[in-house]
Amino acid sequence: MTERVAGVVTAVFGPLVRVQVGEQPVVVPFRRKLRWQAETEDRRLVVGDHVVLDGKPPALVIAEVSTRRTKLTRRSPGEKRPRVIAANVDQAVVVMAAASPEPNPRLLDRLLVACHHAGIEPVICFNKVDQGTSAIDAWIGDYQDAGYEILMASARTARGVGCLTRRVTGRTTLFCGPSGVGKSALLNAIHPGYRLREGSISEATGKGRHTTTTAQLLALPGSGFVVDTPGLREFGLWDLETSQLQGCFPEVAKAAEGCSFSDCGHASEEGCAVRSAVEAGKLSVRRYTSFLKLRQELGESESG
Repeated sequence: MTERVAGVVTAVFGPLVRVQVGEQPVVVPFRRKLRWQAETEDRRLVVGDHVVLDGKPPALVIAEVSTRRTKLTRRSPGEKRPRVIAANVDQAVVVMAAASPEPNPRLLDRLLVACHHAGIEPVICFNKVDQGTSAIDAWIGDYQDAGYEILMASARTARGVGCLTRRVTGRTTLFCGPSGVGKSALLNAIHPGYRLREGSISEATGKGRHTTTTAQLLALPGSGFVVDTPGLREFGLWDLETSQLQGCFPEVAKAAEGCSFSDCGHASEEGCAVRSAVEAGKLSVRRYTSFLKLRQELGESESG
């Protein structure tokens, strides 16, 4: 008699999928015509998906995919379609290096916007602080003022690893960021048993080399899960309307409460409280400029 068992996808390897079923990891295929409980544009299994398997061990097959509670989505590079990175995560640790590779605040802003849009709580972690913080000192305060939780860490010296461990325990946490910033190194510091391959920096480009090639969901000792993801060089936003962007910049949304018009674009309108806050030095010029650039990009995408 066929059984139906529930599981969670922990890695996807083309036609085969690793699924955690209770305490047991199994590698199984999936039905060509999967049943999705909710409509989704990207009908590909991803880590974190809750699935139902049919059959009897060891001959199991994924038959159904449950509704995704949350999903972090990006525009598929070079294409006009979405790519879901992970599903059913509670929070994201957005990792940047304090020194090498050179920190990229524009990419950081995009990742934070994507998290807000997905309903996933973001935490910012600067790794490699043992190499100095001069590259981020001028603008890290922008994110503190915006209300983000910021963790300063060093996987090499273990600084901040205790705080990071407490932050992820008991929850499902996605680790994301550029190549070479030390996501895998931080996860190894949290739990040495992972033995994840750690990356390096190319001397020619100053950028990180990819070491994590596929996302995977890993159980934490005690309780909770972490998702290790491949490094990102770019991040195209998906399914985000211009009118929704304001809500993805917490400090802009707060300042906008004082605008004269509810549909204020915060660019050149009369009575704009956001521009007034920028001019008064209460709102970061850099973050405001980032907001305007993303708003313009979304507007061009909508009209195109």
